[in-house]
Amino acid sequence: MKMTLAERLKLAMREAGMTQASLAEKVGVSQAAIQKLTSGKAQGSTKLIQIAEALRISAAWLSDESGPMYVSQNGEHHPASTIPPESNWYAVDPWDKSTPLEDDEVEVPFLKDIEFACGDGSISGEDYNGFMLRFSKATMRRSGVNTDGSGVLCFPAHGNSMEPVIPEGTTVAVNCFDKKVVDGKLYAISQGGWKRLKLLYRTGPEKLAIRSYNSDEYPDEEADMKEVEIIGRVFWSSTLW
Repeated sequence: MKMTLAERLKLAMREAGMTQASLAEKVGVSQAAIQKLTSGKAQGSTKLIQIAEALRISAAWLSDESGPMYVSQNGEHHPASTIPPESNWYAVDPWDKSTPLEDDEVEVPFLKDIEFACGDGSISGEDYNGFMLRFSKATMRRSGVNTDGSGVLCFPAHGNSMEPVIPEGTTVAVNCFDKKVVDGKLYAISQGGWKRLKLLYRTGPEKLAIRSYNSDEYPDEEADMKEVEIIGRVFWSSTLW
């Protein structure tokens, strides 16, 4: 069963040996702000990235239990991290549209001019323009995506409703063949003609709860399933800070 934000935060604080007061001081917020999170009175915070950094854990895990709890930080490898130490990293090879594809690579469309809003929503024409992104077939297999790249679309996200996990300008990849709603997973949806990235939850046979990571500014919504077109499930994202 998935933990709540309060449970994840209390676990991380216990593992790090931090009190509410010490964490608040390190992050630069009031102890009351931390207390609201650990008690469940607050369901989100714009300081989640800083809190995760202070606790030496993954911001994605803290926000929605996505991925591993521990990550490498400040050049030090955490023994519980699933990311290998830097000594095991490989060089990144630059490429452009004229670089031949490797045997374990596939190209997928990058819809640079389409806007999937992380806010109230926005509408933009689906102008493809021939942009492509490359993925390894191994990544596709691990994510349950077709290794020939079929059914995959990439595009930029806009707005702040999905911060801190998906900041403004994040590129996301969606598996358009995966439309089954799994509670708490991230989906690209179209609602009333507005394209959005949101967490979805089934609240009834024909009802959906639509949630944002930044729930302080964007409260939960409820909608009839027939009013929401599920374009696909987000399986990858990339952000430049």
